[in-house]
Amino acid sequence: MIRISKRLKTIGNFVLNKKSNKIIDVGCDHALLDIYLLQNDNNLKIVASDNKQKPLDNAKKNISKYSFLNKIEVCLKDGIENIDKEIDTVIISGMGTETIIEILEKDKKELEHINRLIISSNNKYPELRKSIVSLGYMITNEKIVFEDKKYYIIIEFIKGKKKYSNKDMYFGPILLNNKNQLFYDYFESIKAKKNKIKNSLIDNKKKKEIEKEVFTIEKELI
Repeated sequence: MIRISKRLKTIGNFVLNKKSNKIIDVGCDHALLDIYLLQNDNNLKIVASDNKQKPLDNAKKNISKYSFLNKIEVCLKDGIENIDKEIDTVIISGMGTETIIEILEKDKKELEHINRLIISSNNKYPELRKSIVSLGYMITNEKIVFEDKKYYIIIEFIKGKKKYSNKDMYFGPILLNNKNQLFYDYFESIKAKKNKIKNSLIDNKKKKEIEKEVFTIEKELI
């Protein structure tokens, strides 16, 4: 069995929890996640894509090493442009929220046949939730992962409509309903970062905005 990071394994387990017709891993890097998926479900159909040739060459080497060249389709592709209509699940991980939203917005028409998005951004989770919900998806799963001294939030979106409050978008509706120690640790770290930023500011208006955000976090951590 291939050894992968805790973050990738969490993404993989999100995928394996529900049946997919066909999956595309956008920005597949070394294709370690795709190999893990096939080792756990040999019937999966997977496209490993990247917009750069070098990561794809690395992916092919790893896929060959694990004898999955006939199982994983590797392709040079920019985001989700002109993807196979059979694909119903999109994975995007290891990128910032702005890049992820740009990928989805640029080829929005392709989302018509995409039932599920599994996203692991590096930042700006409230903005990520708001943007993807506005594209016609609802949040069905979320998990915080702490690895190598960093926090990551993996979020699953399923096609559908649901109203969310600002609180839901900030903290995550699933995370709010299933608070665990990681939830408290993560938002304590966010609070500390915000206070550090506030103390370095001169602009009183910005200071008050951060104070308001910190107060919102503190209420939820009680």
